[in-house]
Amino acid sequence: MLGRNTDRAWEKFGVRDPYYGVTAQAAFHRESLDEAARADFFERGEAHVERVLAAIREDLDVDYVPRRVLDFGCGVGRLVIPFARRAEHVLGADVSPSMLAEARRNCTERGVQNVRFVRSDDALSQVEGTYDLVHSYIVFQHIPVRRGLRLFERLLDHLAPGGVGALHFTFARSRKRRVIALLKAIPLVTSLSNVVRGRPLSTPQMQMNAYDLNALFMRLHRRGIRRIHARLTNHGGELGALLFFQAPPAAGDGA
Repeated sequence: MLGRNTDRAWEKFGVRDPYYGVTAQAAFHRESLDEAARADFFERGEAHVERVLAAIREDLDVDYVPRRVLDFGCGVGRLVIPFARRAEHVLGADVSPSMLAEARRNCTERGVQNVRFVRSDDALSQVEGTYDLVHSYIVFQHIPVRRGLRLFERLLDHLAPGGVGALHFTFARSRKRRVIALLKAIPLVTSLSNVVRGRPLSTPQMQMNAYDLNALFMRLHRRGIRRIHARLTNHGGELGALLFFQAPPAAGDGA
């Protein structure tokens, strides 16, 4: 996103183009979002949740079934809804009030009632309790690294003993993507790109940030987390890892 206030930029996406803001593909632009595109959007969410749960069962806990799920950066509810069909309670957190409003509408349309939404801040001040699944996908890449590491720590605070984290981070980009990122950092290029695409001049660019995986692993290590698995991702040259890890059990639980 252009500039440092990423929350303000994300709210602009929430107001103007919320589905494209979640996953930047042309079919999900507001002007292109017909019923077929909406169905595809949510079907991809269902498929992602199935992959996440299958990976947890394969790598960490063969009998794993989530009860309480926290989805950080929930957007319009694409992943909250399928999680809610598999868990007793889901909490969706996002910085954009407009995204949250759209997520509530999507849940209402689908009769999903075991979900609560809160606005996110750097302290996660509206997130209460612990969760046996703490999840975030294609979110941290849009958050400046120093801020993102603090939020990562806050999310770990809400991971229940024996609970599972499934958090996605980008860590590198291809040479082509590095060149594109340099060009997008030039305000004039951003404005020209918006004009060519028929968007308002003030439409923000999505900021992409690479995280040092060592910094993430060190924070997990300090929490006594020893079971970590990774599934690598590649979104158009943005290279990432979906990290799966399990917190140690509570004292007296054995294992």
